[in-house]
Amino acid sequence: MRKWILIAASLLAAACSRDTHFLEELPDIYPDYIGVTIPVDIAPMNFNLPEEYDRVFVRVTGSKGGEIKTKGRWASFPVRAWHKLTEQNAGGTLHFTVLGRKGGRWTQWRDFIMYVSDAPLTDYGITYRKMAPGYTTYSRIGIYQRDIHSFREEPIIESTLAPGQCMGCHTANATDPSQFLFHLRGKHGATYFQHDGAREWVTTKTDSTIGNVAYCYWHPEGRWMAGSINPVRQSFWTGDQRTIEVFDLASDLVVMDTEDHSLIVDPRFTTKDSLETSPAFSPDGRTLYFCRAKAYDVPENVEKVQYDLMYASFDPETGALGDVKTLIPASAEGKSVSFPRPSYDGRWLMYNKHDFSVFPIDHKEADLWLMDVETGESRPLDEVNSPFSESFHNWSSDSRWFLFSSRRADGLYVQVYFSSIDENGHCTKPFVLPQKNPRKYYHDTLYSFNVPDFTKAKVRFRTGGTYREVFSDERIQATVKE
Repeated sequence: MRKWILIAASLLAAACSRDTHFLEELPDIYPDYIGVTIPVDIAPMNFNLPEEYDRVFVRVTGSKGGEIKTKGRWASFPVRAWHKLTEQNAGGTLHFTVLGRKGGRWTQWRDFIMYVSDAPLTDYGITYRKMAPGYTTYSRIGIYQRDIHSFREEPIIESTLAPGQCMGCHTANATDPSQFLFHLRGKHGATYFQHDGAREWVTTKTDSTIGNVAYCYWHPEGRWMAGSINPVRQSFWTGDQRTIEVFDLASDLVVMDTEDHSLIVDPRFTTKDSLETSPAFSPDGRTLYFCRAKAYDVPENVEKVQYDLMYASFDPETGALGDVKTLIPASAEGKSVSFPRPSYDGRWLMYNKHDFSVFPIDHKEADLWLMDVETGESRPLDEVNSPFSESFHNWSSDSRWFLFSSRRADGLYVQVYFSSIDENGHCTKPFVLPQKNPRKYYHDTLYSFNVPDFTKAKVRFRTGGTYREVFSDERIQATVKE
């Protein structure tokens, strides 16, 4: 302890010496955490200086008290000390004094601040699928969970347990992982359901449907699940700055009763003339949002495929859908909507808007939009959007925070960002998921983060027996409800 005090004192003395270079500019830190708003108990917001600086010293002081210091190759804060400091300064600010050493000489920049929100983020963590670059193999893919209050990441299921199968979208019920599902695509495809202590592998394709259910959303009461059936294809652009386009050959919408594994197949949602996808139930369980577009021959006409945001009433007793109405006629303005996600408190509806198609992750122009459910007014989230793609998003369990995917870091790899929202719909500057050594982690990884979501508790998935279960092809066969 005495040694640390002496070292810290010597560094502060160096900062006051004639050899220290003082700059009025803010430090160039990676990631850019300057001016962000963070929740109490988030994992430490570690950061790096440019690589030419071989040493960094940081002092953090709270507006309501408390202080921590760190020194080393990058700014790395102890988890317990960081949590204590953020708890002490909820509703206040953290002030950062940063010094970096280059060529034996220290530089001190202008101090910067972070805001500590008084809105807690009590969810355990987030889940996401990590995918390596490539478009023809599933050899490196997995679904993972991360404790957002520390740096602990662990797999839920990896490709080693189901080699050759694509692990598709995963979904918890309003952040509750006691009801959890994910999809396997491939020769041994199935939908995995984990609910009420049961563990089921279900074949959702029937003689009356065009394929297996894919993009799903739980009904808040847990009995029902809405899903779309999408034969997905991909093509590559030539002579264009764009790389890949993902599209649906067809797309239908069904509702599944998880109690008896039966599907409600409504002919209004299974026509050849239209495409239905991206379902989401309202928090009260009485409205189903979804996206609908006119069907065209693709890929030659893919730029004509533009989705409107629709809704229909839902009967939780029978699973029946009512009259279909248009909420956002995006195609009328030459745009397309995807991924409607209502906040769990019922106040907001967040969605993507882009030029065409329904896969915003590959569209540079894709932005996040927010609708006030009370007034019906929508606006782009300018304080959150970037010049690059913003795509999949969802809400924390109390709807005070949201996460989303973005390519803003380099235009190539997708990372997870967080922002908070107040009662007027104003959002804070986003920050990327903290890592222990951010530059090493994000610059060395070859993985993108796909379909992130919050979970209020840890996902409990038993890996033992999974390989046998997948390749045994022992499945519960879904049926069509009479």
